[in-house]
Amino acid sequence: MKKIPYGISNYKELRDLDMYYIDKTMYIEKLENKDRYVFFIRPRRFGKSLFLNMLEAYYDMNEEKNFEKYFGDLYVGKNRTEQANKYIVLKISFASVITDLGKDELIESFDKIVSSAVNKCIIRYKHILGEESLPENEKRATYALNYLSKIVELKNKKIILLIDEYDNFANNIMRGKKDIYDELVHEGGYVRTFYKEIKEGTSDGAITRTFITGVSPVMLDDVTSGANIFTVIANDEDLNGILGFNDHEIRQIVDYYRIGEIVEKEELLKILKTYCNGYKFNENVSETVYNTDMVLYILNNIIQKKEYPKKLIDENVKTDYTRLRNIAENFITKEEMLQLIEGGEVGPIEIKERFNLESLYKKEEKYTNIRSLLYYLGMLTIKRQESNKVMLGIPNYAVKALYWEYMEKAYEVEASARYDELAAAMEDMRKTGKVEHIMEIYERVIKRLSNRDLRHFNETSCKSIFITLVYTDGIYLIESEKEANGGYTDLYIKEGVLYKEAVNYRYMIEFKHIKEKELREVESGELKVESEKQQVLDSNRELVDKKKEEARAQLYRYMEEHNVQEDSEKELKKYIVIILGKKYVEYEEIR
Repeated sequence: MKKIPYGISNYKELRDLDMYYIDKTMYIEKLENKDRYVFFIRPRRFGKSLFLNMLEAYYDMNEEKNFEKYFGDLYVGKNRTEQANKYIVLKISFASVITDLGKDELIESFDKIVSSAVNKCIIRYKHILGEESLPENEKRATYALNYLSKIVELKNKKIILLIDEYDNFANNIMRGKKDIYDELVHEGGYVRTFYKEIKEGTSDGAITRTFITGVSPVMLDDVTSGANIFTVIANDEDLNGILGFNDHEIRQIVDYYRIGEIVEKEELLKILKTYCNGYKFNENVSETVYNTDMVLYILNNIIQKKEYPKKLIDENVKTDYTRLRNIAENFITKEEMLQLIEGGEVGPIEIKERFNLESLYKKEEKYTNIRSLLYYLGMLTIKRQESNKVMLGIPNYAVKALYWEYMEKAYEVEASARYDELAAAMEDMRKTGKVEHIMEIYERVIKRLSNRDLRHFNETSCKSIFITLVYTDGIYLIESEKEANGGYTDLYIKEGVLYKEAVNYRYMIEFKHIKEKELREVESGELKVESEKQQVLDSNRELVDKKKEEARAQLYRYMEEHNVQEDSEKELKKYIVIILGKKYVEYEEIR
C-alpha cells in the first residue's frame, strides 16, 4: 500500500517511493494555453511547492529519459505536450530568506539563494552550456541571472523560471519593518531590480516561461511595476482545482486506504468537510476545495496510529495561518478585526488581483484591499456571487478556530478567569449540565471590556464572547448559525468526534441583547433590592420578558428541525441568554 505523502514537496522522491499521488498533470496543458509569464497565488499548505517540483520534472530536458517513470501512468503521460523535457529549468525558492537581521543580511541571503540556484543550474546542464559553475564575481542575484540568461541564449536554448514563495520575506518584514520593505521593492530597490532582470531575460528570449507562486499579491504590484509582463492567474475559473482536493478525490483516498475499517467512514468525511473544505477561488465554480495538508494530517494519523489525532487542527497549519493573520493585523485595528469576525459574510466586494502595500493604509482603498488580502491568505473565501461582486466568508472550522484564538486575546479572557477556573466551569457545563459558573465568567468578561471594545457591541458580539469561552475548553464542536427549520440557531454546541466521553450534554442557545439606550434607568427613589443587577432587571422586566418570548419562540421553531433532534444521543439543553446593556447577563433554561 502506498504511503501518504504528508509533508512531501519533492515530486521525484514521491514518485520514486511510490507514494500516493492525486494526478494534477491535466493542468499542465491548461497552463501552456495561458500567458507565458504568470503569478499564481494560493494559501499556505495547499501543495504549491510539490506542484512546482512536478513542473520542474516535466519540463527538464535532463529528465526526458525518465518521462515514462515519472509521468507514464498520469494524464499527461497519455497527453504529452510538445514542450515536455524541452527546457533548462531554473527553480528558486525564497522560503529561507533571512529577514530578522536587517536589510544588509536580507540582501546577502537573497543573493546566496539566487546565485546558489543559478550555480546548481549551470552544473546540472554543464554538458549543454559548456560552463562548469557560476564565476565568483557573478554572485549577486541580478548578475547571476543575467549571466545564466546570456550563456543559455548563446547555446540557443530556453529557460523556464520557477519561483516558489516569492513573497515569503516580504510577509515577514511588512509587519514592523516597512522602511526596509520600501527600500527593497520601490524604484531602484534591490528586489525590484531583480524582477526587472527577469523581464530583461524574457526580452532577450532566454526566459521563455515563468511560474511564480506565493500567498499574497501585495509585493507583486510593488516589484513588477518595472516588469509589467506578468499575469495573475490565481482566480481563473479553470484553475479552481489545480491544488487541493475535491470531494471525489477525498473519497478515493479514504477508499484506497480502507479507512472506513478503522473509523466510521461517513463521520470522517463529514469531519474532513467541516475542518478542511470550503475554499473557492472563482465566483462561477460550484465545487469547493479541501486544503491538502489539513486533510493529509488527519488521514496520516488515522492510518499510522489507527485513531484520530489528539487535535484535529495541525499545529503546523495553525502556526502558518496565525502568522498570516498577523500580517493582516498590521493593517486592521482590533475593533475592525472583531467586526470582520462577528459579521458573518463580508462584502460585497470586488477581489483585487493587484494592490500594493500603501493601498492597505489608504482609507479609500483599505476596505476592499484588506478583505482581498484575507481572501488570498486563506482567512476568507468566496461564498457566493452578488451581481458583479462577491460575498466572502470564513472557509472552514480550522480557520474559524484561528479567529476564535484571536478573539480570546482581544476579549482578554485570561484577565477575567484563570484557565483552571474556566476549565472547571466548562466541565460542569459538559458533564453535569450546570451553567451557573460559566455564565458568571461570561458576565465578568463582558463587564471587563473597555468602552472601545464595546463601541459596536451587539447580539453577535454577545454570541462571539461566549463562543470564545467554549472554544478555549477545546472539547465541544461549535456550530454558530446552524441552519434549522428555515432559520438559524444562534449557537449549537455538541460533542465532537474526539473526547465524546467528556460530554454528557449538548446545548442550543439563543442570545438576545438589549441596548443600553433601550433600558429604563433605575430612579434613585425606587426601592433598593439586594443588587444593582436585580434592580436593573426589575425595572426592565417587561422588556426582558419580551426578549425571552422572542428567543423562546425561535428555539421552539428550531427544535422542530429533525436534524437537531436526531443529531446526537446526548441530552439537549436549551437556553435563552439575555445581555442587558454592556454589563449584565440573565439566562433561563427552556424545558
